[in-house]
Amino acid sequence: MNPIYPDLKNKHILITGGSNGIGEALTRTFAEQAKEVTILDQDYDKGLLIAKECEKYNCKVNVYCVDLTDTNALASTLATIKKERPVVNVLINNAGYDPRYSLLEMSDAQWNDLFQLNVTHYFITCRELLPDMINAGGGSIIMTSSHQVWLANPDLIAYSATKAAIIGMVRSLAEAVGKHYIRVNAVAPGWIMTERQLNQWVTPEAKHKNLQQLSIPIELTTNELVGIYLFLASDTSRAITRQTIVVDAGHAQS
Repeated sequence: MNPIYPDLKNKHILITGGSNGIGEALTRTFAEQAKEVTILDQDYDKGLLIAKECEKYNCKVNVYCVDLTDTNALASTLATIKKERPVVNVLINNAGYDPRYSLLEMSDAQWNDLFQLNVTHYFITCRELLPDMINAGGGSIIMTSSHQVWLANPDLIAYSATKAAIIGMVRSLAEAVGKHYIRVNAVAPGWIMTERQLNQWVTPEAKHKNLQQLSIPIELTTNELVGIYLFLASDTSRAITRQTIVVDAGHAQS
């Protein structure tokens, strides 16, 4: 159960990667409380299905199909959104991927492609949407990092590097835009049991080992995450910026 934040009812929320996994959960959660939610995702059909299902909340859910690694296409899509939709009050940069690579097997292209998705598109959305957010008098930017920044899994070197870069971006950007009443924070999830994780990476042995490493031995789902994003989007957190909130049941030790 999530608290209701009345100040969100007139807000426009933009979510990258909003059609699946954590992004889907965020889309559905914010649709219950916001005026308008916009999804950027290549999975256009799934996005349309979610939009249809969210009509019951009287929230308009817009779906834009875009390859987030194509910076020109992304910038063009954001320009269209600025023309067609209200000012984005809450930007949630969420889309990302977590491939496993041995250090010596990873190519230059694989490294660069991962940074393009996990970091560069975060920068592009901020660059394109911040001017209107500044003119509107404030807003909130939330970026999805990962507890892997602290765990440092040797098969996730590139992924961990991208997620550490996000935390650095959050801290510097928060300093730059705080004077405009814009807050910039990150959420660092633990191993969330999304459909993709269950299909690609989760085995009974891995799940058992993971639970043994948690301070609170619970299987993490998107239900444990969405309330944190709501809080950071709401003016309830108006004095919180430049922070990274780790949501992993106590797995990572900073």
